[in-house]
Amino acid sequence: MVTMRLVLAFMADKAAVAQRVRGLLAPGGVWVVTTPLTGRLPEERGSIGLTAEDVAVVTDGWGRGRWYDLEPGGVRCFVLRA
Repeated sequence: MVTMRLVLAFMADKAAVAQRVRGLLAPGGVWVVTTPLTGRLPEERGSIGLTAEDVAVVTDGWGRGRWYDLEPGGVRCFVLRA
């Protein structure tokens, strides 16, 4: 299991991060990403969240995945399985 809490939005190459995590996990391993979403944040704080495009990039290529809203209008948790 690899976890990232409130950090992925600050990484420049999110696709490379997702690829690296997939490479680290054993088959069936899990990547848990907890992050705010840009669309749910005030404009001045948008840089601390993932955009819809970012979400598409980091969730592409996983065997299975789910997401959970941890608080209404707030943080989302993605659980991606290799």
